[in-house]
Amino acid sequence: MARDASPAASPEAARVRLTLDISQRLNAIVDSLAAEKDTTKADVLRFAVEVLSAATEAKKSGMHVGAWVEDADGTRREREFIGL
Repeated sequence: MARDASPAASPEAARVRLTLDISQRLNAIVDSLAAEKDTTKADVLRFAVEVLSAATEAKKSGMHVGAWVEDADGTRREREFIGL
């Protein structure tokens, strides 16, 4: 019996192979992120899907999705992510 087919295997453990065509620009971004995070390109893409899913659910709940930082002088800079 295959490892992922066992009744005890969680849905997270089951894998699906995906073939993906992306532009050279996006490939360079994924490569750069993988190197920066010391991980694989596949893990970068998995994480990106998880983040997009969480952001989409937050947006559906009426929340704003974005990032912010408070500078040393107390100034708050914000960026809202739109188009989710």
